This record gives sequence, C-alpha cells and structure tokens, in this order.
Amino acid sequence: MEYWIRVMEDINVKSEQFNEEKLAFLASIIESSDDAIIGKTLDGTILSWNMGAQKIYGYSANEVTGHSISILVPPGYPDDISQILKRIRQGQRIEHYETVRMRKDGKKIDISLTISPIKDSTGRIIGASTIARDITERKRAEEALRRAYDDLEMRVQERTSELSRTNEALRRERDKAQKYLDVAGVMVVIIGADQKVVLVNRKCCEILRYNEHEIIGKNWFETFLPERVRYEVEVVFTKLMAGEIEPVEFFENPVLTRSGKERMIAWHNTVLRDEAGNITSILSSGEDITERKRAEEERERWTAELARSNAELEQFAYVASHDLQEPLRMISGFTKLLERRYKGRLDRSADEFIAYIVDGAARMQRMIEDLLAYSRVGTRGKPFEPTNFEDIFDQAVANLMITIEENKAQVTHDPLPTVMADDSQVAQLLQNLISNGIKFRREEPPRVHVSARRKGNEWFFSVQDNGIGIAPEFFGSLFQLFQREHAANKYPGTGIGLAICRRIVERHGGRIWAESEVGKGSKFYFTIPVKK
Repeated sequence: MEYWIRVMEDINVKSEQFNEEKLAFLASIIESSDDAIIGKTLDGTILSWNMGAQKIYGYSANEVTGHSISILVPPGYPDDISQILKRIRQGQRIEHYETVRMRKDGKKIDISLTISPIKDSTGRIIGASTIARDITERKRAEEALRRAYDDLEMRVQERTSELSRTNEALRRERDKAQKYLDVAGVMVVIIGADQKVVLVNRKCCEILRYNEHEIIGKNWFETFLPERVRYEVEVVFTKLMAGEIEPVEFFENPVLTRSGKERMIAWHNTVLRDEAGNITSILSSGEDITERKRAEEERERWTAELARSNAELEQFAYVASHDLQEPLRMISGFTKLLERRYKGRLDRSADEFIAYIVDGAARMQRMIEDLLAYSRVGTRGKPFEPTNFEDIFDQAVANLMITIEENKAQVTHDPLPTVMADDSQVAQLLQNLISNGIKFRREEPPRVHVSARRKGNEWFFSVQDNGIGIAPEFFGSLFQLFQREHAANKYPGTGIGLAICRRIVERHGGRIWAESEVGKGSKFYFTIPVKK
C-alpha cells in the first residue's frame, strides 16, 4: 500500500502537499473499496493488493505480493496478461475489459477490468494500476458507490470552515469518488432535494449523449424525462425524499437522449442521508433495457399474431373439411357405381382409371377426416382431469388389437402415472405413436414399449419401437401437416398423425420430439406438466 501512495503522490501533486491525515484518508478509501485495486510492475509483478482484491480473489496481500498477476489466469484459458501489459507500456488505458479469472479456491469468476498506466513525475511509465470488479455482484458495487459518496459528503461538511485552504484537496477527493462511479457498468445519477442533478457517471453521459457539465445542475425530471411520465416518476421521488416509502427495488421509466429518442431504464434507488439521518438526495443506478423491452414487445406481438393465425387455421380447416365432404361423397359414390356397373364392360384402361378415382377419393376422405380431427384438438378438447395412463394404454391397445394381431406385434409398458389430462386426446396421442411403431416395421415382428419417469415438474413419456427408423433429413418436418417420408402405397396414411400428436401435447403444456437411426428403430418422447 505504501507503493500505491507513492505513485499517487507522483501523479497528482508534490509530496509536500500531503500530511499524514490526508495520506491515511486516501489509503482508507483504497483499502475499504469492494473493488479490487491492484498495483503492479510492467512485467506483471504484484506490488499492492487491497482488501477488495482479497474479497474477490480469496488471496491475502501477503500471499500474492511479489508474484506474477498470471496466477489469477485459470488453467486452460488464454493468458491475456502479456497483451494487456504490452498495451499499458504503449501508454494505452484499458476500460471495462471483460475476462475470466480464478479465485484461490479454484472458482472461476467473470471480471471487468479497468487498467491504467502509472507515470512518475517525468512522465515515464513505471507500472500499472488495475481496478477489477466481479460483475456477477452488481449490488455490492452500488453499495460501494453509496459509501464512497457518504464519505465524501462527510468530509466536505467537516472541512467547510477550511474551504479556502483545502479546496484543491477536496477536488482531488471528489475526482477519486468520480473514478469509482465511472468504472460502474450502469448509469449512476444522484438527484438532490431540489430535483437537480448533483452527480453523474460516465455511463450516464454515454446513454444520454450529453457531457457531464450539461447534466449537472439541471432539473432531472424537466430535462431528461418524457413529459408523459414526469408526474408518475416525480411522485415516487417525492415519497422517497419524505421517507414515506422504501426504495423501489426496480422502477422502469424512459429517459430522453440529446436527439430526443427514448431509452428504457430499469432503476435501483438508494436514499442518501446526512449525519443526523435526514434524507439529502437519491442515488439511482440504472440499466439500459431498451433492446430487451423491444424484443419482449416483438415476441408478444408475434405470439398474438400466431394465436390469431392458429384460430383462423382451425376455423378454415373445420369449414373446409365440412364443405369438401359432400362433393367428395358424391364423387366417391358415383365412381363406385361406375365400377360396379361397368367393370369388365369397358377396356382395361377405363377399369384402371376408375380404380384410381376410387382410391384417390378414399384417400382424400381420410385426409379430410384427419384434418378435421387436427382442427378440433384446440376447439373441442375436454377439461383436464386425473387420468390414469395405464387405463389409457389399455384403451389404445384395445383399439389397435386387430393391427397388433395381424402384425404379431408385442406392445408392453412400464408402470405409468396418473396425470391431469384430456383422456380422449391422450388416448389418441398414445394410439397414434404405438400405431406408427407397428406400421413402420422391419421384417422381424414389431416391438413397442411405453415408459414414463418424473423429472422436476414434468412427466417424461417415451414410446420406443424396433422399426425402420427415421432419416436425419426428415427430422425438421417430422411433426408438420402432410409430411411423409415414405410413399402412401408402401406405408398407408395421410401424414397428419404426428401433427395431431404435437397439437395434443402442446395443448397440455408439454413438448414432443424424437430420436432415431435408420434401421435401428425410433423413440418418441413427450412431456406433460405435473399439475394438482
């Protein structure tokens, strides 16, 4: 610490201007800071190490003094120390440099560094000073700012009678406090009882696009807030100053920049008091959340648009399915009549054409029925009630009994839970997945196994088969409408079954996905939240 004080003497003023009391005051500021303040040589050797550094890194000053700063670089991470020192030797100041460092106990922490070259009285660079902040604990930084300002205010009051003699010393102390403010990664503004700005930091100036002297002394509410929110924010400020309410943990309001554009800020407020306990001003630290707010608004807009589109799609599918049913039945009926009356009486080509029409009409009928079922998932579902999945399994197997027997399939299950669900829809879900496991079979008899396990607040269900598997390129469209990997004449179906499964799972607040390899079977997963 003595080395640090000597450097401060070389940078700022001649040593004879200091007395023991002032040196002790500067040393106490450095030693009491929650930030790590480290002095080191140009080759990285640690010369001074304050208590803030000990709190952040876990090492005491005795353990690190004389050692290379590289001991803080975690194994396996790039050693950026040499590049930093190279820039310092070139006279550069490094601000808000974010990197990873390691504590004494081996824990890795994210650190924000501000590193400045230290010069002697001749201007020669003789070392470097580092201010490091653990950016995962910003509240500690805010508390450090409040304490620094309280100390400064107390010192100003104690030395008012000696202002003419100590004016330069007080200015240096204020500059020191300002340096603490400027390394903060958030806006900091102090507003006095008269609603005028007492102090701001560099980040505040950057966001507002004003210089410090253009902000200090201005009425915060009239100058930097949009007119529509002034009254609301001023009411909160007035109650804080009167001690009528506790500081609001997070208070969001927009601020006006020089160009007239608005930035949304999330504020954390702290009241500052004098020695008598009276509230003198409000310290507010704010984070710019403009982009996050825009993203949230855009997401909400798209969510509403998606809900509207889904509703229109459901209505369209329902109406279209009904409107298509009648002409399709007419085509199917008359084509079958043609087939019965004229089969064998026309030429071979005519018989084939009639067969194509009959088959196409039948497939169209199935597609319309499946589309109607898809549209009804969200509109005709029943309220959720306790549903025993073992009963659901038995129901699905009973519905597929003929298919199971024809394919000599083996369908088994582990113990299955009771969940809050629409029993008819989850029965359809399980039946569709088991049916797929049987339909997309290999030469050997199909085997389908259903299991479930609880993880946190969700039930994870799986339906595993030993079938032909799914090609990787088909995974992206697996749960979309009318998407088929194989020709309908080889594996019958409309391509809506898995889309219906997805809608049923999503209606229950869950997720559905699949894992598969070609020739090695497939495993479908879906979740259902645990609800009372």
